[in-house]
Amino acid sequence: MTAGVPPEKWSDVRVEGAAGTAPPVPPAPLDESHFLIVRRAAGRRRPVRSAARTAAWDAGITLTIGLLGLLLSLAWWSWLGVLITAAICAIGVVGLVGRRAMSAANPSAARILGLNQIAFMSLIVLYCVIQMLTFSARQETGTLLSGEVMSQLRDFAGMDPTMLAEMDRAVALLVYGFYSLVILVSICGQGGLALYYFTRRRHLEAFRRETPEWVRRLFVELGG
Repeated sequence: MTAGVPPEKWSDVRVEGAAGTAPPVPPAPLDESHFLIVRRAAGRRRPVRSAARTAAWDAGITLTIGLLGLLLSLAWWSWLGVLITAAICAIGVVGLVGRRAMSAANPSAARILGLNQIAFMSLIVLYCVIQMLTFSARQETGTLLSGEVMSQLRDFAGMDPTMLAEMDRAVALLVYGFYSLVILVSICGQGGLALYYFTRRRHLEAFRRETPEWVRRLFVELGG
């Protein structure tokens, strides 16, 4: 038993048991100054760990969306859909690479993850712009409504020639408004996330600069 025995004397203590005398307990390799270094390093590492968790969630969601979208685009063939969803999958893979770099406290992780979000935002904006440029109000109205309903609307339009024009305008406003909202959400979401990742670089550099190598190795051995 070591009760009442100071740590520096633990190496002299032997434990009696059924099998005889146990090997001596080695002295503690760290003192309070070492523990203080570890605690301070853990505080500097906290923003890095938080960014790594965010990157993991983001990459997982992006990959899920990309894979599901790719399967749907292949089932209901759309060359634009296949290209866009394949690019989303690639962005998800890069996100996983960035997460690993962030977990290893590599300063390049901030740039990788930040630029990856900008690429994602650009992809979404490009898709929305293409959809708006290739949009046809009359075609979309015909897609949304059955042939019988369209025939009845044409009959009504014969009585009031402006009816279909007003409907086309309403559908156009709805579609343009939807894609504009998607662009705005993407700029706020992916743009904000990119800014978040870029600002993590100072935390990464501070952790690498102010944390001894043996402490960084300790965190790696404990599971990153």
